[in-house]
Amino acid sequence: MNKSLAQTSHKHVAVSLGEAMHGKKKSMHPVLLSGLALLGQACIKSYSQPKPDEPHARVHVRVVHHAVLGPQLDELVTINGEALTLNQVGPGTKQTTVRVRPEATRYGFETEYFHTIVTQEWQTYNDIERYQCGYNPRTGPVWCTRTVPRQRLATVERRVSDGGCSTVLDQQPLAGAEYLIQYEFNGIQNCYATCQRLIHDPSGTPQLIPCGPTEPPPPSPYPPSVGFVIPGTVGQGSATSGGESPIVQPIPQQ
Repeated sequence: MNKSLAQTSHKHVAVSLGEAMHGKKKSMHPVLLSGLALLGQACIKSYSQPKPDEPHARVHVRVVHHAVLGPQLDELVTINGEALTLNQVGPGTKQTTVRVRPEATRYGFETEYFHTIVTQEWQTYNDIERYQCGYNPRTGPVWCTRTVPRQRLATVERRVSDGGCSTVLDQQPLAGAEYLIQYEFNGIQNCYATCQRLIHDPSGTPQLIPCGPTEPPPPSPYPPSVGFVIPGTVGQGSATSGGESPIVQPIPQQ
């Protein structure tokens, strides 16, 4: 896999697209279609960010696929039940950066790979039939209508699931802080999400630490990211991560 790095549109954190979270290279295949994910999001309200001048945390939401189970993908990412749109930033990797209110926040992730088959099936439908139901000596035959069930052979497209996974992550973001929320899909019923806080040491070098009650308060004003953050070992969990060993590479000067 190409080890190219991609910066987010806000240029607050850039992540490695070529290294898997456990330090192993993964061979990814392109997903041919994700139309059903769009249909699913069309039925759900889009995520509404707080205004830039309102209290908020900056959150980078990233989705990484280490397995491809089928030719089509239906995936939904939500923040407190509102659909979030992510951008494809590399093979098997999507990401976006959003503002999140400093309140109890639940991130939802749903993934299903599938394929479609086309079959011929008999279908029953109702037809309106006209028939003679009497006779009037003055006007002639009297006609009535009735509903008659009939059958016809129809072409039907059906969805067949190839497997998927879903999980949620709960977080209490701090206003002014910056986070990386990462969802990793590894196979059938094998997925997890982690939360990491991006902080800066006295030299300004960014580092990742687990989210949780031991987080330090964010500085004010909060400085932008100054380097690429390449997460190393990431602990699995449904709420917070642990055991991170981030590697930092400086952003090339423009």
